[in-house]
Amino acid sequence: MHGTRGEAIRLGLSEAIDAVVGVASVEDAVLLVRDRLGLDHVTFMTAAYARPVDSPFIRSTYPSQWIARYVLRGYLHVDPVVRAGFGSTGPFAWHDLEWDERQREFMADALAHGLGDKGYCIPVVDRAFRRSLLSLNTGMAADIWASFLARNVAGLEKVARLIHDKAMRELSPDGPAEPTLAPRQVECLLWTARGKEAKAIAVILDLSEFTVRSYLRTARQKLECRTLSQAVAKAIQRGLINP
Repeated sequence: MHGTRGEAIRLGLSEAIDAVVGVASVEDAVLLVRDRLGLDHVTFMTAAYARPVDSPFIRSTYPSQWIARYVLRGYLHVDPVVRAGFGSTGPFAWHDLEWDERQREFMADALAHGLGDKGYCIPVVDRAFRRSLLSLNTGMAADIWASFLARNVAGLEKVARLIHDKAMRELSPDGPAEPTLAPRQVECLLWTARGKEAKAIAVILDLSEFTVRSYLRTARQKLECRTLSQAVAKAIQRGLINP
C-alpha cells in the first residue's frame, strides 16, 4: 500500500512540474501542487523588492481562520520555518529545526487549526538575490513522506523555482492594478477572516445570508481567487482588511 501511495505522489510531482508552467498565477500554482501531491497545504512566500516583513507576498492554501490568527498574533516573527527559510539556501524538513518553548506553542496552535504535523521547505535565491520560500505541509505517514522526499528533492526544487519565477512576474511594476472592493465586500471579508460563517455575518451586518454570499463571491472574483480562504489571505496581505 505504501509503495502505491508513494508512486502516486511521484507521478503527481511529474504532472505538477508540467502544469505549474501553464497556470495563470502563483495562487493557481500552490493549489495545483497541493492537489497533485495530495498534501494538506502549500504556501509560497517572498520578500522580494524589499517588501516589509509584516507584508510579504504570500499565497497559501491554509484556512482563512488560521491566516487571520497568524497575522493577528504576530506569528510571522515567531514562526521558525520562516526564520530558517529566509536564512538558508538549502531545503530542510520542519523536524530538523530547533524549537524553543514559544515556537512549540505556535506549532501546537497550528496543529489545532488543521495543519499537518510534517513539513518541508525549499528556499529559492535568484540571480538578483531575491528570496522566496515554498513550504509543503502534510499529515501523511512518516515513512511515505520520508521516502518521497528522499527520491524527489530535485523535482521539488524545480517546482519552487518555477513558482518563484511566476511570482517575480506578478510583482513586476507592469502587473495588474490593485482591485477595488466595495465597503460591504470588505466588511464581509473581514468577518470571514474573524472566523464567521455567512449566516452569522448576515446577522452582524443586518443583511440576508444570500446578500452576504453575493458580496463574498464578488470580492473573491475581484481578487481573482478560486476560494474564499485565498481571498481572505490576499486581502490581508494587500492591506485591504485588518482582522
